[in-house]
Amino acid sequence: GSNVEVWHITLLAGFLLALVIGFTSRSTAPKYHSMFAFAGFVISIVWIYIIANEVVSLLKAFGVMFGLSDAILGLTVLAWGNSIGDMIADTSMARRGSPRAGFSAAFGGPLFNLLLGIGLPFTIQILRGGGKAITLVCNKMTLVLSVGLGISLVFSFLFMPIRKFQATKPYGFFLILMYVVFLGVCIVFEFTVMKGGDDTCF
Repeated sequence: GSNVEVWHITLLAGFLLALVIGFTSRSTAPKYHSMFAFAGFVISIVWIYIIANEVVSLLKAFGVMFGLSDAILGLTVLAWGNSIGDMIADTSMARRGSPRAGFSAAFGGPLFNLLLGIGLPFTIQILRGGGKAITLVCNKMTLVLSVGLGISLVFSFLFMPIRKFQATKPYGFFLILMYVVFLGVCIVFEFTVMKGGDDTCF
């Protein structure tokens, strides 16, 4: 029945901690100075978590307003916002003479997100549910997403060994074309098949 919220406690704890640090700091670094790095890391994680939740809620609100599904929002707005930083960093590394590092990061980043970004939340949810299996929603949009991802991965898996692991311009252009076609198919499905109310996979 208390009206005290989490941000009240956080604000009070932060104010008290700031007073302690302010009155105990001198011209030289205090003994606990190295702890600031760990505290900054933890705080950054918390901020990322909070902002990510707000962004997802905002996207769901847009989906409700414009009648868009979570899949198409995640495929477009959320995917672009999540990947634009990686694209700029990978491109910069390639232009600075480290194309292998940029190419590896382009595959390593999504792999990390798939394994930990999906595995960790699912594990937490299963533990909270007492080991109960999680039921996934399967519809035609999910099928299109899976097929598109599979075609892209199989193409890269076959093309790179044939070309002796040399990424050429035609390879890059074909991947971009594949993404544009894939995105167009998903948008067509969203406003035709999905609007018709047929949500079954097959």
